Amino acid sequence: MTAAPSLVKASPRLPATAADLRLLQDAISAPRLKTYLRQTHYNARRALDLYEWNVRAGAALYPVFQMNEVALRNAVNVALTAAFGPGWPTSGGFLRSLPKNDRAAFEAQVRRLQQRPGGGVSTADVVAAQTYWFWVFLFTQRFQDRLWARGFALAFPHAPGGVGREVVYARSDAVRRLRNRIAHHEPLLRFDLPGAYQRALSVVRWISPVKAQWAAQRWPLGPEITSKP
Repeated sequence: MTAAPSLVKASPRLPATAADLRLLQDAISAPRLKTYLRQTHYNARRALDLYEWNVRAGAALYPVFQMNEVALRNAVNVALTAAFGPGWPTSGGFLRSLPKNDRAAFEAQVRRLQQRPGGGVSTADVVAAQTYWFWVFLFTQRFQDRLWARGFALAFPHAPGGVGREVVYARSDAVRRLRNRIAHHEPLLRFDLPGAYQRALSVVRWISPVKAQWAAQRWPLGPEITSKP
């Protein structure tokens, strides 16, 4: 029995012609491609290969960055709960620890959550609604005494000696900045992407070695990140 013919006509891999190449450059735009063109001495085909690698590398990093964010916010929630109680989002002590503008923005967000259909808002709801920057900000010097002097060991029970708030802040802020570049489709050519992968995973490991091992097994450091054309 012969197979039914495919209704989808096979297409050649683009760009197949010089016209394809021009159309792709126009679609991506000259400002977006200029970094890749400079990197490849203005060879348009090689620039497109490099652009494609950039897209794939950013996508390959995302799962580990996601594991990092979820682990980090859960760890900070442990420290906040120890310092201010399970209802820390409405704790006067926590709210007073925030700068004036940040406090106003945080309280406004909680009010918006409370206005959703269904009414009540849990601490877990508030945790899930925060940006990555919110968690990174809580590792600044401002919160050392109130939050991390006693809370660091609770939040990062597997951190090696010599690792403290400052190290977590530096690694997490580096992850944040790289995440932003990926989200805004910026070139990643000058970044140490294998190092970023390892730094993001190290923070997870200090919180939960099992989760870090699981993430590394499911989303290993592969050629999408390590093999730049």
